[in-house]
Amino acid sequence: METLSTEELLSKLKLEDDIIRKARLIELLYRDKALSFKEISANIGRHPSYISHIIRLLKIPQLVVDGYYSGSVSATHLLIISRLQNEQQIIEAYEEILKNDLTAGQAEMLIRQLKFDVNSDDHLTSPKQLNLKAKKLQNQLEGRVRILQSRVRAKIIIEHRGTTLETTEFIDKIVDALRNDDSAIIEPISVLE
Repeated sequence: METLSTEELLSKLKLEDDIIRKARLIELLYRDKALSFKEISANIGRHPSYISHIIRLLKIPQLVVDGYYSGSVSATHLLIISRLQNEQQIIEAYEEILKNDLTAGQAEMLIRQLKFDVNSDDHLTSPKQLNLKAKKLQNQLEGRVRILQSRVRAKIIIEHRGTTLETTEFIDKIVDALRNDDSAIIEPISVLE
């Protein structure tokens, strides 16, 4: 088989419609031509994260790839499934998608449950409401507050600038307020790493 130049491989990648062949071309460019994902993405006009997502497809078991080629699952399903870490989970998710004829959105929820052990629901607080709550906390705490919420976790970020003495006092003030306020947190908070 003749070896293609970097430019020829990049041209081929731009024209390729098959997502699995795209992943193999990216791997060739990365491994054999020593191009970084950033360089590949710049050459084809895509974001580097796109390249990372596509390259993950190479770890998918052949059984699942065959399902893509037979039309049982879409390229979007493959990209969603590829977020799982091990072959057993990927096959389990694939079988669940086939058994229940899951849409890409439903597959996303399944993968979220398998990956994070959290069932999805539609109880997200609107960004407007999160901002209002952050402003309320900000006024009470005299510090910058941001509240973030995804489908699997929530995060409250409280920033206060000052010397170490001032920031220590600020931290103590928050801890004391939570400890003394009966309506504050009743259950212990678990911290995600």
